[in-house]
Amino acid sequence: MAGVKRNKCDRAELRKRVILEASRAFAKSGIKNVHMDSLACALSISKRTLYELFCDKEQLLLEVFAMHQQEMSTYISEVASRAENALEVIFAFYKRKLNELGQINPLFFRDLRKYPNVLTYIREHQKLNDAAALVHFQKGVEEGIFRNDINFAIINQAMSMQMEMLIYSDITENYPISEIYSEVTFLHMREITTPKGMQMVDAFLQSVKEKP
Repeated sequence: MAGVKRNKCDRAELRKRVILEASRAFAKSGIKNVHMDSLACALSISKRTLYELFCDKEQLLLEVFAMHQQEMSTYISEVASRAENALEVIFAFYKRKLNELGQINPLFFRDLRKYPNVLTYIREHQKLNDAAALVHFQKGVEEGIFRNDINFAIINQAMSMQMEMLIYSDITENYPISEIYSEVTFLHMREITTPKGMQMVDAFLQSVKEKP
């Protein structure tokens, strides 16, 4: 029994190592340019072992997205538990997302067009993210940070369309991904905040610009 348990733990640990390596490789080179052979080589495992863990690249890509989704969810829950207001949570999400996007090759998003199951996964989880974000927006209204005459369900969907834009447009050929995300995000933020909220947004943007 101990041997079986150890083998399961070893297998789970190996799966985690593969997902982490694939995440790094996809972000650096795009999806198309990363081959299962090269991943196996980088991890010093056989191609057969890799395919025993993941049936194909799309399944591996799904696991990469699931890992990042869980990490972000855990992080935001921790931030929300100690945040003084709704904007603190949104700023924390923004900074983490901006850091992630800054490390991704634009080819990654264009390559996603060829993986319909992954796109379905992204859209389904975006609905869950929208529902979670709506809670923070509503709290922000109560705190006098966000305007009370805004349909945040629409705003949520508009903001979530950024991913679709990165995947299906060629805008990333002309502008850095992080800049696109930043401009679109704060265009929406300025439109939905009260004067009180706007001061907080401007102070946050100034602090970001001042960092080396």
